[in-house]
Amino acid sequence: MIHLAPHFVPRGVSGPLLATARPAILHLIDELQVGGAQTHLVSMLREARARFDVDHRVVVLFGDGPVGGQLREMGIEVDVLDLRPHLGRRRFLAASRILADLMREHRPDLVEAHLTWSRLLGLYAAWREGVPRRIGFEQGDVYLNSWKFRVANQIGQHFAERIVVCSEALADWNRRTHGISLARLEVMHCCIDLDRFQPRQGGPAPIVFGLPAGTTVFGAVGTLGRGVNKRTDVAIRAVAAARSMGGNVGLVICGDGEQRAELEALAEGLGIAGFVPFLGTRADIPEILASCDAFCHAAPFEPFGIVCIEAMAVGLPVVVPNSGGIREAVDDGVTGLIYEALDHEALARHMIRLHERPDLRRSMGEAGRLAAIERFSVGDYVDRLYRLYGLDRRAS
Repeated sequence: MIHLAPHFVPRGVSGPLLATARPAILHLIDELQVGGAQTHLVSMLREARARFDVDHRVVVLFGDGPVGGQLREMGIEVDVLDLRPHLGRRRFLAASRILADLMREHRPDLVEAHLTWSRLLGLYAAWREGVPRRIGFEQGDVYLNSWKFRVANQIGQHFAERIVVCSEALADWNRRTHGISLARLEVMHCCIDLDRFQPRQGGPAPIVFGLPAGTTVFGAVGTLGRGVNKRTDVAIRAVAAARSMGGNVGLVICGDGEQRAELEALAEGLGIAGFVPFLGTRADIPEILASCDAFCHAAPFEPFGIVCIEAMAVGLPVVVPNSGGIREAVDDGVTGLIYEALDHEALARHMIRLHERPDLRRSMGEAGRLAAIERFSVGDYVDRLYRLYGLDRRAS
C-alpha cells in the first residue's frame, strides 16, 4: 500500500498537513444521479461526518439529481453547476476557472474529485489555486477511452497527489490505457454501509415480485444504458437457458435506461417475460436484495461493482464473470460462483446449481456476509482513506 508522507508540504504551503483549526474538504463529482460513484460518496460522507471533525462541501458539475437530496438531508452544502455549455463549446479552461473561483471562495484544505470531468477540470483548478492536497477517484469510466481522454488523463495525473482506484484490475487498465503511473495509484476496494445492508432473518416480509412459488430468484442491479452496458441481456438469456434445462429460476432487474425496451422485448421473445420482472430505478435496493435468493452480474468488465458486495452483505451467494474488478470481491466456491464472461450457458448452469442446492445458497451467503464485514466496511475504508490524507482528527 502506498502512503503519502505524513507531513508532506505541497507547493506554496508551509507547516503540517491540514493544520487548520477545522479542515475543509471540497468534494467534486460530475453528476448526482443514482450510480456507484454517488452511492460510494454518500456512504463515505456519512461515515466521515461521524468520525472526523471536518467541514464538507459538495460541488456537482452537471446539474442536480436525487443524490443531492440525500446530501442535503445530511446537512452538507451542495453547489450545483452546469458546465455542459462550456464543454459543448470546448471551453475547458473557462469551465476550470469556474471551479477555481469556487475554491478561492471556500479555501479548502483538500479537493477530492470523483469521476472523469471532476478529475480533469477540478484537480487542475485545485493545483492552480494551490490547494494543499488533491485526490482523484477513478471508479470506472472505462468507456471514455478515446485518444483525447487518454492524453488528458496522462497529463491530468500530474495535478493529483494520488488517484484512488477501486480494484487492481482498474489500476492495470489505467496504467495500460491512460499511462498513469502506478506510483500515483492507490488501490482501495469500494465500501458499503453494513448497517443498511442486512440479511432478512425473520424481519419484515420479503418484497413480492409476482413470481410463482418455488422460483429461485436472482437479483440484478444496474443501469440499462448504452454508455455503461451491464450486458443484462446475457443474464436474461441465462434464465431462458436455465429454464429450458428444468431450472425454476427467475431474474428481478433493478435499473432503467434506453435499453430497457429492448431487454423487455428479449425476455418476451424468449418466452420468459413472466419470470423477468423489470422494477425500474428503486430506492429500496437493500430490501429488494434481501428478498432475493442469489445475485448475478453479467458485465464483461466491471471496475469493481458495489452492488456485488451489497448482495454479499445481505447474505446472498453471488455469481459473477471472471473478468474485471468484481472478480476480486468473490472467493469462487466459497462466497459465490465465477463463470466465463458473456457465456450465458455457463451462467445458466450456475443458476441451476444454486436452485437445486438451498444448502449451498445458505453457506455461500453466510460466507459472503462475513467477507463483506471483514473486507468492505465503510468504517475501515474511511479510516484508511483519512490516514492517506494525513488527517486523524476525531469528531467530538
